Amino acid sequence: MYFKIKDNILFRKYKEYGYLTDNSMFGYKMLNKLVIMPGEKYVSESGAVMLGALTKEPRDIETIIKELLTIFIDVDYEELKQDTIDFFMQFVNDGFLSVGETFEKCVDEKVNSEHAYGNALETKNEVFVDDCSKQIFQQNDFLRSLHIEIANECNERCLHCYIPHELKTKVIDSSLFYRIVEEGRNLDIINVTLSGGEPLLHKDFILFLRRCRELDLSVNVLSNLTLLTDEILSEIVKNPLLCVQTSIYSMNPEVHDSITKMKGSLEKTKAGVLKLLELGIPVQISCPIMKQNKESFVDVINWGNDYNITVATDFVIFASYDHTNCNLVNRLSLEEVREAFSSQLTKDYADYLYDSSKEKYALNGDDSICSICRYYLCVSAEGNVFPCVGWQTKKLGNLFENSIKEIWGNSNEIKCLREIKRNSFPQCVSCEDRGYCTVCMMSNSNESKDEDAFKIDEFHCEVAAMMHSRVESVVEKKE
Repeated sequence: MYFKIKDNILFRKYKEYGYLTDNSMFGYKMLNKLVIMPGEKYVSESGAVMLGALTKEPRDIETIIKELLTIFIDVDYEELKQDTIDFFMQFVNDGFLSVGETFEKCVDEKVNSEHAYGNALETKNEVFVDDCSKQIFQQNDFLRSLHIEIANECNERCLHCYIPHELKTKVIDSSLFYRIVEEGRNLDIINVTLSGGEPLLHKDFILFLRRCRELDLSVNVLSNLTLLTDEILSEIVKNPLLCVQTSIYSMNPEVHDSITKMKGSLEKTKAGVLKLLELGIPVQISCPIMKQNKESFVDVINWGNDYNITVATDFVIFASYDHTNCNLVNRLSLEEVREAFSSQLTKDYADYLYDSSKEKYALNGDDSICSICRYYLCVSAEGNVFPCVGWQTKKLGNLFENSIKEIWGNSNEIKCLREIKRNSFPQCVSCEDRGYCTVCMMSNSNESKDEDAFKIDEFHCEVAAMMHSRVESVVEKKE
């Protein structure tokens, strides 16, 4: 009998606990993908030891038991074998592991959804599946994801970009990139996001993807896809944990290309998306809405629907991080936001926003304001470390001076950021529109001349109030 961790599943050990997860937390889901994902599972120390004996390649149970006997001392061979099989079968049943009588059958086996997500088998080793540990586990900050700007250089000059164009001149040193992902993997990170600028401009982009795959990392690539080649595609398709996000602003070439300042960019990006779809690579489209595309962004949503692609829209673009606010001349006015939002607000979308708001309303003043410095860090092409990709005036350290582990564990800036709670924004804690707003310290800082991360521009409050009113009117009509 052979067992393996499924190709789209990640396993990590964190101190005394183990963690299994699918890629849904980090990846993108196509609209027509109806497969039920297994989610995540926390296991106790003993369970983590057992799962640690598995890899993405099938392993026979006899070899696994011989290894486990060096850890579980004075345990009967046959008893440990049966206990281990019973334990593994729980995770086969949940969709995390594959099983087969031979190596080949274990590789090729496709567990149907009824079997994969049915009730777990009854075994005498349920102690290893320690759901109670989840509460303890989530109380501790641990680094899950790194966002790496491998090239802030870009072949487009998008009007709304938060990176000042005069600073788009750097690519990351390749040795630094390899050091970052290997340090991160030693810290048991799960995901890396590769972005720019335009990441495909880096001469070693394919090698970077290969190394991430070798390290069993989930990968998100943020690219305009205008530089996509067959050679890049041949590497992308090898990683079942890789997803791509691109931006399309309008299906009208004149509008899209006027935003990117690159003639022909729409057709190149569309061609790249279609190539990825042919290969089964999950894709998401980002469509920030601004003055230039306010009349045509809905066409992007419709095009995405035709190809089962999620289109993420945003009505309020971020200010550039040089505090000039020069890119905000492209931002919609409140009335323009209202019109654009109303044109997109179907009953289904209103229900989704209404249901999502309940989670935000349930938060209290002692809850964290966001995930910065709790699960995630951003690294620039120069090796500077920031809380998130747009907040590049908030330097936490530099990787030519310290390791990721040292910055993550010792930075006073990080410790302060972790302590920021919703109470730090008293006007937001009891705001009746808080279910339709996300307090973003990066956005606050970028828009403020004095980099005040606690100063909220009233425009954001007005947008939240408008969305709240419009959503509830549609939901009420439906009811």
